[in-house]
Amino acid sequence: MKKQITSLLVFSALVLAAPSIQANTTPLNSSGNSTSAVASQIDLNTATVTELQRLPGVGISKAKAIVEYRDTKGPFVEVAELTEVKGIGDKMLRKIEDRVFVVK
Repeated sequence: MKKQITSLLVFSALVLAAPSIQANTTPLNSSGNSTSAVASQIDLNTATVTELQRLPGVGISKAKAIVEYRDTKGPFVEVAELTEVKGIGDKMLRKIEDRVFVVK
């Protein structure tokens, strides 16, 4: 019994002395954003139909509509411009706005 208590105390001391794991260890890019978040975002001005389909609620027809809009009207100036694409309203924009960006 004494050996078990001693073992538990030693184990507890080791666990408590171990360095804590930081909650956010994602590296940041030069603009202060996490690189993984930036990597997972999609540029509306260069994205393919396949890439756009990875967005929540965007199927092949909406993805094609985004590309057609871009081909017809020119590059997106801001993400909010997506609401001008047929089938994308404010509700859809709120779903995907944190997953897309445009380069200005």
